[in-house]
Amino acid sequence: MKKTVNQALLASLPVVTGYLPIAFAFGMAGAVSGLPVAMVVAMSAFIFAGGSQFVLLAAMHAGTAWYLVLGLCAMMDVRHMLYGAVMVRQLPAGLRRQLLAASTLTDEVFATALVRMPEIAMVYRSSWLSWLGIFSYLAWVVGTVLGAVTGIQLSNAFPLLADAMPFALPALFVVLVQESFSPQYRLPVIVSVVVAGVLYLHGLTALALIAGALCGCCAVFVKGKLNDYAI
Repeated sequence: MKKTVNQALLASLPVVTGYLPIAFAFGMAGAVSGLPVAMVVAMSAFIFAGGSQFVLLAAMHAGTAWYLVLGLCAMMDVRHMLYGAVMVRQLPAGLRRQLLAASTLTDEVFATALVRMPEIAMVYRSSWLSWLGIFSYLAWVVGTVLGAVTGIQLSNAFPLLADAMPFALPALFVVLVQESFSPQYRLPVIVSVVVAGVLYLHGLTALALIAGALCGCCAVFVKGKLNDYAI
């Protein structure tokens, strides 16, 4: 058990390093918007979804109807159902442990698990994934607390800090992609980057994310079919 926890802690370090500044930025944004510290921290503790939390914060500030916010957040997070479908195939049987692991399955936790899980023995994978998620969750909550409590003072003292911190998440994804950049993933990664990059340069940021992901998935499918025909 101790070895599994240590392995999860080591694997979580890139995620924790990326989460702390992003959560700090969220806590700072919540404090600047006038929300009580307890409410900002509760959003991270009970929602634990970075993108959705920023959307929720902006919607609350703009006075958007709650049902519109709920629908938007649901559409943003529906991808986690796909993450679960992929992960469940790599975990041992046991609904309780699988549900615990699923409760902290974020984009970054999923990406890390996809790369590191093959190194973990099947019998320990549920525990390993749960601890990976727990360490990531704690980093997110701690970062939010620090941002909510000290964010206003730090942003006044260091104005560039608020502008620099949001880059931590893209930097984290670059690290995760680099770790998984093996020959079998090379084509999908290149296709996704090229498609997303071209659309982004043309100002289509939202479409770039969706099209890049879909084209990467299509590249995996086509590559698999070509390999089948080659056999």
